[in-house]
Amino acid sequence: MSQPRQSRALIIVNTDFCGSDGEAKHGTRKGARREAEKLSKALSRLNYKVKLEHNKTAKEIEELYQQECGREHGEHFVSIISSHGEQGLVLGCDSEPVKLTWIFQTLASKKCPVLTKIPKIFFIQVTG
Repeated sequence: MSQPRQSRALIIVNTDFCGSDGEAKHGTRKGARREAEKLSKALSRLNYKVKLEHNKTAKEIEELYQQECGREHGEHFVSIISSHGEQGLVLGCDSEPVKLTWIFQTLASKKCPVLTKIPKIFFIQVTG
């Protein structure tokens, strides 16, 4: 009897931000790292294969979601993003935006067939 495939979770938490000049921007999001680590442990206990990523640029965030389209998934896919942002977008640690619609379209069945018929659950926490 084969083991069921593990459901996957991708957690991205950005706590430190800088502008294109390398100067600190937006302030540090204190406590966000600890919260993400707690979420990671909770999902692991629920038998999710968790990928926890810290301080990713906008380009790196986009690459992480594109990579999910080539991975095996179980019954669910959970995405958690904790960052600065505003309505409809999150910021990479480089203070560049990633549109949420881009993420949703990237994981849609047309572009990501491995996630067809697999529930996708998104938790997005942004501070302005």
